[in-house]
Amino acid sequence: MDKTLPDTEAITVPVPTAELAPEYRYSAFPVTDISHFVVQLDSIMQSIAGIPYDSNMPWPFWFLIGKIVSKAFFSDEGRLEWLNAVRVRTREFIAFTNIQSNRVSNQDKTDIEEAKLQVVEVDFSRPQPGEVLNLFWKPARPIISKKVQDWLDYSSTRAAEDNPRC
Repeated sequence: MDKTLPDTEAITVPVPTAELAPEYRYSAFPVTDISHFVVQLDSIMQSIAGIPYDSNMPWPFWFLIGKIVSKAFFSDEGRLEWLNAVRVRTREFIAFTNIQSNRVSNQDKTDIEEAKLQVVEVDFSRPQPGEVLNLFWKPARPIISKKVQDWLDYSSTRAAEDNPRC
């Protein structure tokens, strides 16, 4: 890790390749419609990922996770933007926004609340030496989608407070 670089670029190893494995019933789900991704990582995954994880400064690791997910879904490491993260016991829930979907939604909609929220949950399989990572995904549970909506509402409220219109 290069601490002289911004957090988004601090982990300088190549982004690993990962294969997608949706639950069978969701295999026809159009990934281009996904607006947000919530990745669940447990403590074991953090320790065996082969990348240093510092709980006092987790952002570089989170950004790398976002790049892995982005590359797997869109063949583009830069398509996801970090939104927020929450720790619950031994798990971290890290949320990302599909910036391409967000851009289209903002162009098509005048009100952010009208934009369709399509959230998926992503789980990493346990890494096996010499094998490609597998990402399992499914549409998010209602509680997860609600939390993403709450974060978006909070962000838009904060932005409005920081930039009041005259």
